[in-house]
Amino acid sequence: MEEKKEIEQLRKEKDEYLAGWKRAKADLLNYKKEEAERQQKWGWVIQAEFASKFLPALDSLDRAEQVMKSDKGFLQIAKQLRKAFEEQGIEEVKAKGIQFDPELHEAVQEVQVSPAGGKSGQVAEVVEKGYTIEGHVLRPAKVKIVK
Repeated sequence: MEEKKEIEQLRKEKDEYLAGWKRAKADLLNYKKEEAERQQKWGWVIQAEFASKFLPALDSLDRAEQVMKSDKGFLQIAKQLRKAFEEQGIEEVKAKGIQFDPELHEAVQEVQVSPAGGKSGQVAEVVEKGYTIEGHVLRPAKVKIVK
């Protein structure tokens, strides 16, 4: 009888220890997952902050391209810079000719008719390009929309 009680007690202890070990293991796995998510989020924030510092230079590059259309060397530099941005997941927001989307566009003016025609609420002209990074808006495109 005494032996059966002792065996039963040992089984209970074993089950308690095993359950505790399983909880600790689950807690560790959850911690690792949460930490990986935090690191990914901070990585995105750092990347976005870094990229946003280059946007004014990219704007200047766009303006210069309009003037220097015949300078092949300059155009090659612009192409390389845009490719580097794309490789980092930074993409230009599509705007001209599509329906205004407040998530991606910032309306700076309403115009009566777009030069290409267009429906009400459609983007008539891009004043300043917008960019996304891995699907998140880095900067909305500043646009003129058709009334």
